[in-house]
Amino acid sequence: MTPLVDLGGGGSTVLLLLLLVAIGFASGLLGSLIGIGGGLFLVPTLVLGFGLDIHFAVAASLLAVIANSSGSASTYVEQGLTNLRLGMFLETTTVIGGLLGALLSVTVLASHSDVLALGFVPAVVVGAILMFRAPRAGPDPDAPSSPLADRLDLGGEYEDEETGARIRYRTNHPAEGLSLAGVAGFGSGLLGVGGGIFNVPAMNAVMNVPLRIASATSLFMIGVTASAGVLVYFLAGDLLLFVAAPVAFGSLLGSVVGSYYQFHAGSRWIRAMFIVVLLVAAVLMAARGVGYLQ
Repeated sequence: MTPLVDLGGGGSTVLLLLLLVAIGFASGLLGSLIGIGGGLFLVPTLVLGFGLDIHFAVAASLLAVIANSSGSASTYVEQGLTNLRLGMFLETTTVIGGLLGALLSVTVLASHSDVLALGFVPAVVVGAILMFRAPRAGPDPDAPSSPLADRLDLGGEYEDEETGARIRYRTNHPAEGLSLAGVAGFGSGLLGVGGGIFNVPAMNAVMNVPLRIASATSLFMIGVTASAGVLVYFLAGDLLLFVAAPVAFGSLLGSVVGSYYQFHAGSRWIRAMFIVVLLVAAVLMAARGVGYLQ
């Protein structure tokens, strides 16, 4: 497979850089709206559209995820959408998972790009299923209490954009949330998806966190998770700055725009878009993994 950095110099190089910035912008915009960081869109695009080896694509994606988190997380914190306490609680396992996933990718799977491509399929399908089973965009007011979640004060409140009312929510199932956060971190380091494909549905469908809060908190978390993974790829020599830098720059710009429109977007629309893009990515990467797409 020929890396896209082997394309010609001069004007074609400038065009390639601009295209990478545009792709990064689109992924950052969508990732910020949904709360998954954009890696889910970047990796298939770089692999399927430009013939880049998946290890290089994953490394570039993780750097873009960091930029996406940096550009949007602060906005959500200011808007009162990010649950900082919950995010730091879940980070205790997601960072460890990120390191383990990246180490597996650059060692055991270093010469098995097809396996990594197929690894996208179960990851995104499980994320779509978790999101699809979420009963509502808002919290369940009759959700059972959790002694551990209550002791750690993992719940919170937010202002509903449509009604202006203050809505209080309580979280539950902290053990299940920690487990899924660890899986999210592992998937982030292994596949470069940022971890949001598990973080958002884990908080929304399992822990009773409103979708808007789950998306904002996920974006706060994924930057730290991606930082753990991208260090491993950098040390392994898989971080191509020619690719990663313009993609990360575009992702930063897209995340700033997305963080503004996410506050005005309907939660049901966000959830529907989340499911659609997950399933499309699963189909494309499955086709790449079995050799149907090159």
